[in-house]
Amino acid sequence: MIAKRLVSNLSPRDRLLAERLEALYRNWGPETCQTDPIRFPRSYLRPEDQEVAGWIASAFAYGRVETILANVARVLEPLGPHPAEALHAIRDFRRFGREELGGFRHRFHDGGDAAALLLVIARARDEAGTLRAYFERESRADDRDVSGLLDRVTARILSIDFRNALGSRAVPPRSPVRFFFPAPAEGSACKRWNLFLRWMVRRDALDLGLWEGIPSSRLVIPTDTHIHLVGRRLGLTRRRAADWKTAAEITERLKRFDPIDPVRYDYALCRIGIHQICRPEARLSRCAECLARDACATGRRNVA
Repeated sequence: MIAKRLVSNLSPRDRLLAERLEALYRNWGPETCQTDPIRFPRSYLRPEDQEVAGWIASAFAYGRVETILANVARVLEPLGPHPAEALHAIRDFRRFGREELGGFRHRFHDGGDAAALLLVIARARDEAGTLRAYFERESRADDRDVSGLLDRVTARILSIDFRNALGSRAVPPRSPVRFFFPAPAEGSACKRWNLFLRWMVRRDALDLGLWEGIPSSRLVIPTDTHIHLVGRRLGLTRRRAADWKTAAEITERLKRFDPIDPVRYDYALCRIGIHQICRPEARLSRCAECLARDACATGRRNVA
């Protein structure tokens, strides 16, 4: 619940939005997660397997949700019940991409690209022991948010020797593999990175909360077309580009309602878009079904 001291400092409009956000958060719980890629890390019991499955699932979390779920399952299948251990049994990632992941295709990524991602995850575990340690060691006490952490992690990843997966030491400039490792410094919203961090850092009935070394207050909302649209409709941003600045602006706005855990609203807000309750064509939006309609000008107009 929102702290009374915060609610008392909000304008009537923001107080209404705060109440609607809380209603959304309570409505979209873990019982709905089978239509979300978070179902993959949640299906494992060991933290090391949850980390690995979470990185893989978030890396491919772009495009149609049905395709995402099918293709993440395809990558995890040859890794068996303990993907963290299975990664270290792979001696030739190029061969793994050709054979175990032969025929794999997710938009512009093929089995070889997926194998390169698995190589990175394996090397991160080799270097730091756990993925938690790999990410947490890049956190700094003076970081305002996770942008610096992600820039440092991405730079470290791109310094890995990729010959075992790609045949070249460095990732070629035009390789689709680079899409797995965006950086805030380049302006990317880094939706998939932020999704992975949300799963690993936050703890509630939905998110796993495995990484206690990164404060939830530093997380940035995973911003895609759905969050961008809903954020604009609810007055959380006016920016037209779904980039890092927009993601940070939406997050800062949400901190008015929960400064410790602003990203907890992400899952519910994204559901509104994924289930086409909120659509780019305002007249096609199903505003009567949306719990945030009273705090949304489009919702009020459509319902009226």
